[in-house]
Amino acid sequence: MFLQRRLGLPEETPTPVALAVLFYVGKLFCSGWVASSEIFAFATMALVGYLLYKRVFTPSFHILYVPLALYGIDSTISALTAGRHIHSFGEGALWGKILLFPAVLILLRNVPRARVAAIRMFLIFGVFAAGYGFVQYFAFTRQHDLEHRITGPSAHVMTLSGLLLPVALVFLVLWIYDLRNILLIIGVVTTHFALLLTYTRSVWLGWIVAVAVLLALKWPKALAWAVPMAILVISFAPLPFFSRVISSFDVRQSSNLDRIRMAEAGIEIIKDYPLFGVGPANVKEVYPLYRKHDAPRFRIPHLHNNVIQLWAERGVLALVAYLFLQFLFLRQCARAWGGPATMFAEIGVAVTVALAAAGLFEFNFGDTEVFWIMLDVFAMVIVFTERPQPSNEPLLPRVPATGP
Repeated sequence: MFLQRRLGLPEETPTPVALAVLFYVGKLFCSGWVASSEIFAFATMALVGYLLYKRVFTPSFHILYVPLALYGIDSTISALTAGRHIHSFGEGALWGKILLFPAVLILLRNVPRARVAAIRMFLIFGVFAAGYGFVQYFAFTRQHDLEHRITGPSAHVMTLSGLLLPVALVFLVLWIYDLRNILLIIGVVTTHFALLLTYTRSVWLGWIVAVAVLLALKWPKALAWAVPMAILVISFAPLPFFSRVISSFDVRQSSNLDRIRMAEAGIEIIKDYPLFGVGPANVKEVYPLYRKHDAPRFRIPHLHNNVIQLWAERGVLALVAYLFLQFLFLRQCARAWGGPATMFAEIGVAVTVALAAAGLFEFNFGDTEVFWIMLDVFAMVIVFTERPQPSNEPLLPRVPATGP
């Protein structure tokens, strides 16, 4: 009963159900450590499968299963038809990553009280990751430049920034609805400050686009004040941040030119392999054949753009699946907009728009940790914005009505 109480579940909750919730919140807390999060994620999926088999959980469908399945099928076909099969096993593991979404959705639909535990752990992870980054920045990193950026609990700064971006936006939207909540204020400040310390321009852009969209939808008149305010903030920002922002407009800067040349090479790859691409993980191998002579790097891990990377690597159907996934989820948010679940609809719109905008300059859809945290947000928003589903939580005994 201790486990059930700690997770906020009824004491009558079966132990396998409580363990499934525990494994999922464990996955959320370990989002920055890919190996640990994978262990918890697959443990969650295994227990949800067991509970479905035992008919403790009721299976359910959501339209987002369709684009995710299309993405998995196309990726498998692309791997099998590619000239080099260096990533065939990886595409088998991709199905495990995709199946996390239906497993989490079924879990949260069948155990409504687990939703609060999931959101809390999601926010706790954000503050923890930000704090981890602060320790790196102020205690262990002597040189504060682009070669020594914070990574937090993750392995790379781009992964950390991709994880912090959704959490920072969730904190921001929650705080807007509860301005006096001290804990939310702390969360907003810590996650946003850590996001700044990553010096990652793509996530800065993603945040700006997300906030601009929310302002346009909620308070369109506020945009007139937002633009001069943004210019003022950038103008008086500390020199490292100011320089980083201004560098975005310099096409001769190495990383900017590199992205331009990657996009040009990606388009040429698409022309030669439009249907199924060159195959997963093969862009790195074929890029030298398509790069221009002045491209800063000879080899690259990916093309730093979700749209171009997906089409060049996995073909047009993968791109369709990606766009269809975003569209269907935003449609779900639009349907809930203006209703009792508006706050969660706003969270869904902000996170989706931010990751999509950042993904124009980074392949965040291909980053396992970021991909999973996006699906986590999708699942949590869906369960709060859709009509109530039947619950498998133990019912409390009814107290017979007594007369006076």
